[in-house]
Amino acid sequence: MPTIPRGRRWTAAGAGLLLLLSGCAPDPAPRAGAPTTAPTTTAPTAGAPGRPAAGATGAPGGGRAGLGPAPLDCPPPGRAPQSASRLDPTAGSYLGRAGGVATAVDVSPTCQLVVGGRFAGLPGEQATTIGRGGAGAVLLLDGTGRRLLRTVRVAGAVEDLEVRRTGGEIAVATDRGVLLLDAAAGRARWQRGGAASRVAVGSAGTVAAVTGATVTVYDLTGATLARIAPSGRTVSDVAVDDRSGLVFVSGFRQTSGGRCVPVQIAYVHAYDRRGRLRWRAYDHPADRLGDLCADSRADRVAMGRDGRLYLAGETAGGNSVFARSAADVGRPAPNVVTDDFSRATNTGNAHHTYLARFDPASGRQLAGQVVISRIDSKGNRGNTITPLAIGADESGRIYAGGVSAYQIADRSGVTLGGRRLAPYAGGDAWVLVLAPDLRRRLSWVVLTDGGTGTVRGVAAAGGVAAAVAQVDKAGFWRGPGPSLGTGGGYLAAWPGLG
Repeated sequence: MPTIPRGRRWTAAGAGLLLLLSGCAPDPAPRAGAPTTAPTTTAPTAGAPGRPAAGATGAPGGGRAGLGPAPLDCPPPGRAPQSASRLDPTAGSYLGRAGGVATAVDVSPTCQLVVGGRFAGLPGEQATTIGRGGAGAVLLLDGTGRRLLRTVRVAGAVEDLEVRRTGGEIAVATDRGVLLLDAAAGRARWQRGGAASRVAVGSAGTVAAVTGATVTVYDLTGATLARIAPSGRTVSDVAVDDRSGLVFVSGFRQTSGGRCVPVQIAYVHAYDRRGRLRWRAYDHPADRLGDLCADSRADRVAMGRDGRLYLAGETAGGNSVFARSAADVGRPAPNVVTDDFSRATNTGNAHHTYLARFDPASGRQLAGQVVISRIDSKGNRGNTITPLAIGADESGRIYAGGVSAYQIADRSGVTLGGRRLAPYAGGDAWVLVLAPDLRRRLSWVVLTDGGTGTVRGVAAAGGVAAAVAQVDKAGFWRGPGPSLGTGGGYLAAWPGLG
């Protein structure tokens, strides 16, 4: 049975991601009920909440769930490239010196790029320091990615961040705690201790952060609303939708039973802000899997700018739960298949990506798609491609990224800024953009140009799109604009689509 190594960190290269629709109808909404093992939740804890800034408000904006008002001062959107293997970025630059890393990116309501990570040696740095400061930093750049506007130093390495879409505040997860920065990133509205690996913020200011196998939910002032600990499950990511009032937790559980011994089973759970389970996806009982014995994980969840919930998962082989309905293992998944790179055949035990779209309020799976790389010299055999980033723009175009073995579709033809990139060199940092109906790849490119690395974050809104990457070996595409470093982290930006 193909397995995903249990000890492997979720941040390392994984297997498959994204599952969306194929010609099948969307799933019915899952029934509410307790998971196979009930989660542990803790009611609000006593303690001094953080103080909100004067004039702070928790009222969500208009528009679709989690969307908020349209970004201001944003560039006009671009047009889809004529070829999925061609892209014309406005910027492509290292961030800081070797040894650093870029871990997350988002777009502010004013179309600035907000980048998190660990950086040293940024040119011309005049940093704002919050607390004791350190190597961890939040960077604000203009929407082209060419101009560094502000560097904010925080204690601990920044593992993740998300921008509140209605107010612009920045929720930040570091290995020393969770912070909510004001929209200018000039001060912290509140801080809470404890290493955090992932963070999300909703339109009304609800913040959720992952610490180990526990998710802590805070309100806009930093008061604790709930602690959620799904029993017997690894927690990989979290997302927040304040319109439905739900917090989404993803990961996997390892279990025995049935024909698959042992097996890892992906899950997505939805909880209200008090930690009560409202719906779940996947997480099927082991004795109902039949021969679906390939390990699966739900590595990333995120609220799209279109108000839908998105999943990026991985699987060790094609015969996994992602081939079946997220609500009912007896039904086929509404997966979209367009060619061999979206078809889970001839995969062996190669790890590949699965992408999926859900209605956040009900948990109904709306679409899904397999993403796989292939070795043309070995009969088009499937090869490993894993995700570490997922998102969607206002129109529902899906943006995903991660790391791929040899090779994505038309890898030899990948052209950035009019120049064809160097051949595959041992680990491609890839970015994929899918049309809203998942029937067309608008972009599928790599950022590695003779080097190796992993895309750790993607974002798209208001005519701006961006990806950040971890540089394992120098040799990334360098684009127009000044250089912001020599290695470690990396940023690429390009026009979003209208």
